[in-house]
Amino acid sequence: MPNFRKVWDALPTESERVDDYGLGIRESLEDAVEAVTNILGMQACEGTEAVPPNARSHTTLLSGVFVGNVTVLIRLSLGIDASSHVAMKLTVRAEDAAVSELIHALISVA
Repeated sequence: MPNFRKVWDALPTESERVDDYGLGIRESLEDAVEAVTNILGMQACEGTEAVPPNARSHTTLLSGVFVGNVTVLIRLSLGIDASSHVAMKLTVRAEDAAVSELIHALISVA
Protein backbone atom coordinates (compact mmCIF):
# COMPACT_ATOMS: atom_id res chain seq x y z
CA MET A 1 0.00 0.00 0.00
CA PRO A 2 1.73 3.17 -1.17
CA ASN A 3 0.02 5.64 1.20
CA PHE A 4 -1.23 4.09 4.44
CA ARG A 5 -2.25 7.44 5.98
CA LYS A 6 -4.42 8.41 3.02
CA VAL A 7 -6.32 5.11 3.05
CA TRP A 8 -6.53 5.14 6.89
CA ASP A 9 -8.10 8.60 6.81
CA ALA A 10 -10.56 7.50 4.10
CA LEU A 11 -11.88 4.57 6.16
CA PRO A 12 -14.88 5.31 8.41
CA THR A 13 -13.78 6.35 11.91
CA GLU A 14 -16.84 4.60 13.35
CA SER A 15 -15.26 1.31 12.25
CA GLU A 16 -12.20 1.91 14.43
CA ARG A 17 -11.66 -0.55 17.30
CA VAL A 18 -8.81 -0.22 19.82
CA ASP A 19 -7.68 -2.56 22.58
CA ASP A 20 -4.56 -3.50 24.52
CA TYR A 21 -3.11 -7.00 24.74
CA GLY A 22 -0.28 -8.71 26.56
CA LEU A 23 1.78 -10.95 24.29
CA GLY A 24 3.82 -12.56 27.05
CA ILE A 25 7.55 -12.98 26.92
CA ARG A 26 9.17 -12.58 23.50
CA GLU A 27 12.78 -12.55 22.39
CA SER A 28 12.33 -9.15 20.74
CA LEU A 29 9.81 -6.72 19.31
CA GLU A 30 10.69 -8.07 15.87
CA ASP A 31 9.55 -11.50 17.04
CA ALA A 32 6.25 -10.02 18.25
CA VAL A 33 5.67 -8.13 14.98
CA GLU A 34 6.30 -11.29 12.97
CA ALA A 35 3.97 -13.37 15.16
CA VAL A 36 1.03 -10.93 14.94
CA THR A 37 1.56 -10.36 11.21
CA ASN A 38 1.53 -14.13 10.61
CA ILE A 39 -1.58 -14.69 12.74
CA LEU A 40 -3.48 -12.05 10.79
CA GLY A 41 -2.02 -12.90 7.39
CA MET A 42 -1.48 -9.23 6.59
CA GLN A 43 1.30 -7.25 4.92
CA ALA A 44 3.42 -4.58 6.58
CA CYS A 45 3.34 -1.16 4.93
CA GLU A 46 5.96 1.50 4.34
CA GLY A 47 8.83 -0.61 5.69
CA THR A 48 7.41 -0.59 9.23
CA GLU A 49 8.07 -4.31 9.70
CA ALA A 50 11.75 -3.41 10.27
CA VAL A 51 12.26 -2.97 14.01
CA PRO A 52 15.46 -1.09 14.94
CA PRO A 53 17.95 -3.15 16.99
CA ASN A 54 17.38 -2.92 20.75
CA ALA A 55 14.15 -0.94 20.27
CA ARG A 56 11.91 -0.74 23.36
CA SER A 57 8.85 0.39 21.36
CA HIS A 58 7.77 0.23 17.75
CA THR A 59 4.75 0.84 15.51
CA THR A 60 3.99 -1.37 12.52
CA LEU A 61 1.36 -0.55 9.90
CA LEU A 62 -0.48 -3.52 8.38
CA SER A 63 -2.87 -3.79 5.46
CA GLY A 64 -5.01 -6.55 4.09
CA VAL A 65 -8.22 -7.47 2.35
CA PHE A 66 -10.81 -9.50 4.23
CA VAL A 67 -13.32 -11.92 2.72
CA GLY A 68 -15.77 -9.95 0.59
CA ASN A 69 -13.03 -7.55 -0.59
CA VAL A 70 -13.17 -5.49 2.64
CA THR A 71 -10.09 -3.29 3.15
CA VAL A 72 -8.54 -3.59 6.64
CA LEU A 73 -5.76 -1.45 8.09
CA ILE A 74 -4.02 -1.91 11.45
CA ARG A 75 -1.72 0.18 13.60
CA LEU A 76 0.22 -2.17 15.81
CA SER A 77 1.99 -0.34 18.66
CA LEU A 78 4.32 -2.54 20.71
CA GLY A 79 6.48 -2.09 23.76
CA ILE A 80 8.85 -4.44 25.57
CA ASP A 81 9.97 -4.16 29.19
CA ALA A 82 13.22 -5.19 30.86
CA SER A 83 11.87 -8.70 31.55
CA SER A 84 10.93 -9.16 27.84
CA HIS A 85 7.16 -8.91 28.37
CA VAL A 86 5.52 -7.39 25.29
CA ALA A 87 2.43 -5.16 25.40
CA MET A 88 0.49 -4.33 22.26
CA LYS A 89 -2.07 -1.67 21.38
CA LEU A 90 -4.05 -2.82 18.36
CA THR A 91 -5.99 -0.19 16.39
CA VAL A 92 -8.08 -1.47 13.48
CA ARG A 93 -10.05 0.35 10.81
CA ALA A 94 -12.01 -1.38 8.06
CA GLU A 95 -14.72 -0.65 5.55
CA ASP A 96 -17.02 -2.69 7.83
CA ALA A 97 -16.98 -2.33 11.64
CA ALA A 98 -17.81 -6.03 12.03
CA VAL A 99 -14.47 -6.87 10.40
CA SER A 100 -12.63 -4.61 12.88
CA GLU A 101 -14.31 -6.47 15.73
CA LEU A 102 -13.46 -9.83 14.17
CA ILE A 103 -9.76 -8.90 13.98
CA HIS A 104 -9.78 -8.17 17.72
CA ALA A 105 -11.58 -11.45 18.38
CA LEU A 106 -8.89 -13.32 16.43
CA ILE A 107 -6.10 -11.73 18.45
CA SER A 108 -7.82 -12.30 21.78
CA VAL A 109 -7.93 -16.08 21.20
CA ALA A 110 -4.54 -16.45 19.45
